[in-house]
Parts: sequence; structure tokens; C-alpha cells
Amino acid sequence: MRVLGLMSGTSLDGLDLCLVEFDSEASGRYRILAAETYAYPKHWQEALSFKNLEARALHQLDEDYSRYLARQVQRFCREHALGQEDIDFIGSHGHTWFHEQDKGISYQIGNRPILAIETGFPLICDFRVQDVALGGQGAPLVPIGDRDLFADQQACLNLGGFANISADINGERRAWDIAPCNLGMNHYCQQLGLAYDASGHIAANYAHDDALFAQLNALEYYALDAPKSLGREWLDAVVFPLLAKSALSPEVIIATLNRHCAYQIAQSLNRYQLRQVLISGGGAYNQTLIDSIGIWGSFDLVIAETTLLEFKEALIFAYLAYLQVQGKNNVLASVTGARRDHCSGIRFDP
Repeated sequence: MRVLGLMSGTSLDGLDLCLVEFDSEASGRYRILAAETYAYPKHWQEALSFKNLEARALHQLDEDYSRYLARQVQRFCREHALGQEDIDFIGSHGHTWFHEQDKGISYQIGNRPILAIETGFPLICDFRVQDVALGGQGAPLVPIGDRDLFADQQACLNLGGFANISADINGERRAWDIAPCNLGMNHYCQQLGLAYDASGHIAANYAHDDALFAQLNALEYYALDAPKSLGREWLDAVVFPLLAKSALSPEVIIATLNRHCAYQIAQSLNRYQLRQVLISGGGAYNQTLIDSIGIWGSFDLVIAETTLLEFKEALIFAYLAYLQVQGKNNVLASVTGARRDHCSGIRFDP
């Protein structure tokens, strides 16, 4: 089965598309056939930045973004000479508009039927809503792919908008968001006219602030046990006000956030005695962040090869759709805290 996975992350760097062939005869075997990242134009970066929209405007944005995704799928097919016979399904994450699992709500835009209709491919999408209804966090969803597709790794660490991890702990797959990663640092890089801190250069050349570092590590979230997850709302309500109150320069804040993320990652690894770790996500290019994790322990940190590093989440959303089509569970209660494992996702046909 060939599934096209679509993934848009909170860091707004672009839309990832990954066409994957799954071997129905060998569980866990896959092959990436093609992959692209299409950077968001400035107007879409602005449109996808969270705002309090009234219902009509949000509905319109949802429809418009679904059409945008359809155009990118069509572009992908043109560029890779793919026809209707080359893709069996689309598995789409959508773009998280808000995720407030404690209130029982999670909403991803771009999961409208128009995406199936305009591309001509059956669509599996909206994977989070059912889990929240079952009392779960609705996130993270990637760990079932980590378990099945990367069984040779002790842990999988993704460095995206947030740092999150999954691993087998005491015989069951567990996962949680660790700390803010690219989303926080990129916010302050943009104040300096930069999209991001390339290779962690700013963090390497400015000293972190000890007081702010201590305040960040003392936040209530870090004392909670998994399952737990983070959203942009938490950054806006808790972290950004704390950073603003510090009145420090953007450079010092970036250096402090970098060290804070590394420290919290090391804390998680040490707590569960995780040593061999596969790292993916854009933050894997932040060498200062990677190096800093080792300050607090001896770890075997393996950076995924480039295609996997950049497209692992899109790959796994294709895998979630692959499982859903077969009626197999694709969300783990041990990860999200839902009442049971379940088969999640809504299907739309063209």
C-alpha cells in the first residue's frame, strides 16, 4: 500500500509530504519513495499563527487551508510524475489550531473533505479528536510508528516545535512532550531577523542566564508524570510571559532556552535509563543543543539520516493511515492516557 503522509508542525517552517510504500507481508517494513518540504509563503505563515478567530472566519480558514494542501499534493504529484494509480491514500495530520486537552478540545485545520475531492485520493485525517473524546491527551500520536518501524532503537527523540520522546518503559510504549524546542527559540530569532538559530550558533556564542534557567526548570509541567503534552497555548500563557519579564536580550534568551531544552531532555533520558536514542526533527541540526544534552549524562545520540530526520513525522502519519485502513489500532492508551487503545482517523472519499 502506498500512502502519502502530510505533516505541518507548530514551527511553521513548511509542509512535509512523504510518499511511503508499506509491505503488507512484513510488519514494520517500509520504503520512502519520495519526499518534499514546501516552505510556507509569508501570508500562510501569518495565517497559521494562532489568533482568536470567530467561528465563521475559522471555518473559512479551515476550508482555505484544505484547498492549499490539495494544491501542494497536486504539485508533489506533478514534480514526481505520480498518477492516481500511484497513491492509495493520503494520511494527513492537518495543522494544529488549538490543543487544550485538559478542556477536552483539540482542533486541526485542513482536514476537510475538499482535500480528498480536489486531489482524487481517499483521505484519512483528524486523528486526535477521538483520543481526546476517550479521555486521552490526543498527543503524541507518533509513538506507535516509533514502536513498529524503529524497534531497534531504545528511544526516539523528535526535536520539533517541542521536544518529545517515546520509548518502551516497563514493557509498554510511553511518550510525552519534554520541553519547548524550536518554537520558543525561533520566536526570539525572528526578533533578530532570523528564521532560526542555524547550528545553534547564537546559543554557542552567548552565555545563558542562570536565574532564568532555574525559573524555567521550576515550571509545574516538569513535575508531572506522563502522559502529558504541550501546546502553543502553554507557551503563550506560561513561558513567553516569564521570558518577557526577564528583560534579557533575545540572544541570551535563545541561549537559555537552548540549555533548558537540553537539560530537560537529559533529565528524561536519565530518569528512565535511556542511552541509545534516535534523533529526528529540525532541532537535530542544532549542534549546540545536541552537544549540551551530553553535559548531564553519557548518551549514544544517533542523528537520523537526512530523509528520515526531516520526514519522520510525515512518514508516521502515513503509517497511521495505513493502520486505520486495515482497521488496526493506531493510538496507544499507554501513550495518551485514553481509556483504551483505538483505531482513530476519519475517512473522506473523493
